[in-house]
Amino acid sequence: MLMQEGLFNSSKEGLSVEKIQLLEEKITRVIDKIKVLTEENKALNERIAELQRELILKDEELNSVKKELGSLDVLKTDINKLNSERDNVRFQVENLLKELESVEL
Repeated sequence: MLMQEGLFNSSKEGLSVEKIQLLEEKITRVIDKIKVLTEENKALNERIAELQRELILKDEELNSVKKELGSLDVLKTDINKLNSERDNVRFQVENLLKELESVEL
C-alpha cells in the first residue's frame, strides 16, 4: 500500500508539473499576443497622428480655397458693376453721337 501511495503522489506531482508547463505555455502565448497587440497599437496610433496632421493641412487648404472663392465673388460683383457702367457710358456716348449728327445737318 505504501508503494501505491508513492506512485499516486508521483503521478500527482507529474500532473502538477504538466499543469504548470501548460500554464507557462499559455502565459507565454498571452505575453506574445500582448507584444503583438502593443506593436499594432503603436502603429495605429502613429497612423492616427499622421491622419490628424493631414486633416489639419486639408482644413487649412479648404479655408484658403474658401477665401479665394470669397474673393472671386467680390471680383464677379465688381465685373458686373463695371460692365453695367460700361453699358451706361456706351449708351450716353451713342446718344451724344446722335445729337452731334443731328446738329451737323
